[in-house]
Amino acid sequence: MKLYRVFCVVLALLFLCACGKAAAPQTTTEAQPNTVRVTFPEGKTTLQIAALLEENGVCAAADFLQAVRESDSDYALSLAGQDRPFLLEGYIFPDTYEFYKNESASSALSRFLRNMAVRFTADDLARAQEVGMTMDETLTLASIIQAEAGDPPEMPKVSAVLHNRLDQGMKLQCDVTYFYLEKTVMPALCPDGWDDAVYEKYADLYYTYRIGGLPLGPICNPGADAIHAALYPADSSDLYFVTDADGNYYYSETYEAHQNICRQIGR
Repeated sequence: MKLYRVFCVVLALLFLCACGKAAAPQTTTEAQPNTVRVTFPEGKTTLQIAALLEENGVCAAADFLQAVRESDSDYALSLAGQDRPFLLEGYIFPDTYEFYKNESASSALSRFLRNMAVRFTADDLARAQEVGMTMDETLTLASIIQAEAGDPPEMPKVSAVLHNRLDQGMKLQCDVTYFYLEKTVMPALCPDGWDDAVYEKYADLYYTYRIGGLPLGPICNPGADAIHAALYPADSSDLYFVTDADGNYYYSETYEAHQNICRQIGR
């Protein structure tokens, strides 16, 4: 009797094992989607965006820059005839995007431009007109705000300074416009070395210590906070600002007060 019970237990175990093997799922290897997600921080230049696309296997940087130069988008057509070093600088909206690997450069560019068309709204355009600016001028001012004030809470106050200077016919005198020429424009246009003629040409269009008003176009691709600050500056009469070594901002209504602050913070 005991032997019979043992025999039944063994049969039951064998049956369970057989069922378990039959029920085990087949292991298959499915190909992952051929896509990549890339985040582009606010304030990147077109050159830097092109490099990020190449680093992430989307398209070659040179191909993207060519697509920018040859774009037939409405934005590009509105800028036709302007001698900008990177035609759509300022319009390549910084955000997180999903691309196909080895996507065409023109397709990648269209993703940025479609996003800009959504993010710069009809209300934004109406507000720009209300403060006497075009979309392009708004993006240009926003790009300077982005470069001068990476901290969003400071952006409306920096914007107020810039608006006030423009309203009073003062030069903007923003260091970031020189940095754009020195670190972005010149290396890209003069890969074999500095060319004074090229520098003078673009300094007359972008360097805000030399020219009055806004530069010819944006100096980077600003994000939503900077664009909003350009449209809605803080309510202040300040005409100057400076930062200390710790990144704190100081604002002044007069040059004398500005000079006193510069002395106090060692600038």
